[in-house]
Amino acid sequence: MKDSASTGSKARLALTGALVAIMVSGCSDAEPEQPKGLSPSQICDGALGPAGAPALERISGTDRFTELDGSNGNGDPNAFSLPLAAKRLHDDLSDRNQCQPYKVDSDFPVLTIDFEARAGHSDPAKVSTDDLSVYPLGRFAVTHRDGGATLVYSCPTKGDGEVSTPYIRARLTVTKGQVEPDSTDKDQMAVLTAVSRAMAEELGCATQAKLPSEVPDALTG
Repeated sequence: MKDSASTGSKARLALTGALVAIMVSGCSDAEPEQPKGLSPSQICDGALGPAGAPALERISGTDRFTELDGSNGNGDPNAFSLPLAAKRLHDDLSDRNQCQPYKVDSDFPVLTIDFEARAGHSDPAKVSTDDLSVYPLGRFAVTHRDGGATLVYSCPTKGDGEVSTPYIRARLTVTKGQVEPDSTDKDQMAVLTAVSRAMAEELGCATQAKLPSEVPDALTG
């Protein structure tokens, strides 16, 4: 009886050890938890590219983002897509599709990029450089001292029943509390230019737009 009990005890211990080993193995084989949100290269329809994505990280201080879900009053998705933004170029601001990356769990976007068809643009040689930094990009490109950037480039488009317009104006605005203090105006222009390049490709006007993959320094003097 004693030998039989000892044998049974050993068997139970062996079974328990095997179960523990299986549980440990199962835990180690489990998939790691995926980070929340989208990467800079995924946000805004993947439009930021290799130059705009790291610039967005520097501006925001994070590498994970979300976009608004749901739809607007027209039934359009709130999330940015290049085809939808291109379709709405000639519409009112409230109807246009905008790129708005949010930090995960934030109620405010880091920045907003809006595209609008335009008939004309300002002369970069005639703007005051007290509050603006001028960049040699497109037809007109400036960053604003208080934050934000504007870029106008050649890209003929036509709205429903409207005369063709020769330019697109891309505007970037920032939410103050969402921007890292050590990020630069050039970072904002890099993001705006990257998404503008993607829009030009979407509209088939990349040759006319002539937007570079790397943003040059602002003009001096």
